[in-house]
Amino acid sequence: MTIAHLHYLDVFLHHLEHVARLSCLAHLFIGFLLSTLTSPCTTVCSPHNTYQDSADSTPHRLNNRTLTRHKTYHAERIVVTGARNEVLLKNSPTRVEVLDHTVTKTTGMVNVGHMLQEQTGIIITSNVRSGIQMMGLNPDYTLILIDGQPMIGRIAGVIDITRISVGNIERVEIVKGPMSSLYGSEALAGVINIITRKPTHGLSIRAYTQAIERGALEVQTELTYGTQTIDFALFGNLKYAQPFQRTQLVAHELGTDTLTVPFSGFHDRTAQARLKWYIAPQLVLSANLRYFGTSSNGVFIESFFGQVASNAGAVVQNDVSATFGLDWTFGQSRLSAQTYVSLYDETYNFDVYQGRSGRTDNLVRRISRTLAQYDVIWNERNRFTLGAEFQYDDAYGSRYPSQPYYLTGVCFTQWEGNPLDWLSYTVSARYDATSAFGHSFNPRLSLLYKPSDALQVRASAGTGFKAPDFRQLFVEFSNRLAGAGYDLIGAYRLGQTLEPERSHAFDIGAVWNISSLEHFDQSLGSWNLDVRLFHNSLYNLIEFYRIGRSDNRDIYSYRNVARAFTQGVEATLRNVVQLSAIESLTTSLGYQYLEAKDIEVLEAIRQGTAGSINPSTGEFLPLSFSNYRGLWFRPPHSAAIRIQYDNEVLGISANIRAQYVGVMGDEGLDRNGYVIGNPPRRVWDSTVESIPDYWNINLAASKTLRFDNITRPLGISLLRITLGANNILDAINLRSLPSIVGRQLFANLSVEW
Repeated sequence: MTIAHLHYLDVFLHHLEHVARLSCLAHLFIGFLLSTLTSPCTTVCSPHNTYQDSADSTPHRLNNRTLTRHKTYHAERIVVTGARNEVLLKNSPTRVEVLDHTVTKTTGMVNVGHMLQEQTGIIITSNVRSGIQMMGLNPDYTLILIDGQPMIGRIAGVIDITRISVGNIERVEIVKGPMSSLYGSEALAGVINIITRKPTHGLSIRAYTQAIERGALEVQTELTYGTQTIDFALFGNLKYAQPFQRTQLVAHELGTDTLTVPFSGFHDRTAQARLKWYIAPQLVLSANLRYFGTSSNGVFIESFFGQVASNAGAVVQNDVSATFGLDWTFGQSRLSAQTYVSLYDETYNFDVYQGRSGRTDNLVRRISRTLAQYDVIWNERNRFTLGAEFQYDDAYGSRYPSQPYYLTGVCFTQWEGNPLDWLSYTVSARYDATSAFGHSFNPRLSLLYKPSDALQVRASAGTGFKAPDFRQLFVEFSNRLAGAGYDLIGAYRLGQTLEPERSHAFDIGAVWNISSLEHFDQSLGSWNLDVRLFHNSLYNLIEFYRIGRSDNRDIYSYRNVARAFTQGVEATLRNVVQLSAIESLTTSLGYQYLEAKDIEVLEAIRQGTAGSINPSTGEFLPLSFSNYRGLWFRPPHSAAIRIQYDNEVLGISANIRAQYVGVMGDEGLDRNGYVIGNPPRRVWDSTVESIPDYWNINLAASKTLRFDNITRPLGISLLRITLGANNILDAINLRSLPSIVGRQLFANLSVEW
């Protein structure tokens, strides 16, 4: 896509944003008009217990939930993240990817990072901590939710997803593309909603343990209890890992050298309790308490702005959150209210003095959110949502001596329409007003076209934003570790302001399902093909820059300068073949092509001003379009493969999963310095600045024993043993990807009562 194309696309999306402001008012009138053309609500608002399956449900998208206190069971999959409401997955105009907990049962996966790294279009970053790169955007542009509430505790913009256990996860819902129209800031690249398991009827207990090489000894327990009037769940998780180190030969200009990277030991603790009380026919009360704590000791690596430094000390983190909510249904309407509070604190003990803060660096972050959401189903084909939210957010500690805070008021609205059986849409918009930067308005339109039962075509367009965070505005931090050495000062401290980062995005995709395919009377199984094209234009990107130098240390701050775009294609092909009455083979192949480039660099190349100086001759070497490879740490090619064999009678499963991460650039390997001067940029333009591609191949095999009510030993209903190996090729790159530890053998045991 050329610069001219991007310009016309940008004009179109700017126009779309203005049109959306008017459409958010007009769609209310349209909805009422459509409601007069369709029949009144019947089964969707039934006040009785219902069981809906594919045979009983109507073809309308909105006929998929019951506004009542009673539990409603569905044979078809329901998602909530794309619309903040219950929608059948196949009927959702917003594209939602679902990872079911069953993918982890026979693989030995123990955290969400393992779960997500096998998904098409998702790269696990490992420069600072293990974060999510989605649509070619850094981890700080993806909103991470647990049961609909945001996680906090980002360090350098990254939430470490390896700290989230999969033990009590029911499913993970992924929405790619800007979702600021419903979720506000940090949802510029998309939303990942981790939904924990809901209790079934009666008492259930589960225990799990795993031992893994170069990893943690882990123990999990879960207790759930459910009746017609109450649901209760309690989950606990303990991890303990010993410190270790890896050594690798690395190449440099004069040959090779030995690089040793230490990995610290750690002790993690997670506890979560959830309660839902169906107190009256139309009233449900809920509470959710969660705690995560970790402590690390020993020598470990810290990476800042391409500087890799070793620290001998300790890190202690604690994250406590609580959510209290109610749902009140009346007629065809529902009113939901929630209050969420969260406290995160982190303390670093360094082996050297870090300026006036001494050897200790600490951060405390507090958030409170109060939300009210009103939903009304006008009829089977139209649903309206209106919501308001108030947020308080502050930070203090050695990095934030002034104790800055944000106050944010929010209003959002959404109309879901289903005017025809083969066409549905969602129009949403959100207005955020904050004390930090002013206001932001973000609309989104999603369409679903179903020409047949087998084919679904989705398209969406919208805007997103990311507010400048405390670090970018208010931080005061000095890093004086050996190998590093810099000061970081927030823009506000320098008397500068920052605007929100903005995005304009669109995507179009299709899902094609074939329930049964045969060739010469030979069954080839069921097939599913999911293809998606996307484009994201980014403006006012906040980046750090070097102000100058003082006391032999570089001084950095932040500013709005960057413009960029990411675009590409994702394709996933899935196949399930029934080998016999008791055996099946499941195959999944996924691929992403990504193009991510800096618009300032492209314009400088076109004007002939981008290039470097040959140090030996002083000659100016212009940068060409063909040599410019894109943004750092964005692999143009990535892939994910999974092959699994299951035998239901014998209780045997075996799988091989592989993730391919293609060649990408590392700014720490840059050799020719800045190629443009205003704003200054180093770019990926040479093979010597590249991280080699690699395969991460994982193997696992499991044996499951099920016991009936008569023969249960010690009351056990299920026993599963899993053996396997992660990263069997021992792929490591300690210089550029220091968080990849290499090959890991593991064994785990799961018991259910």
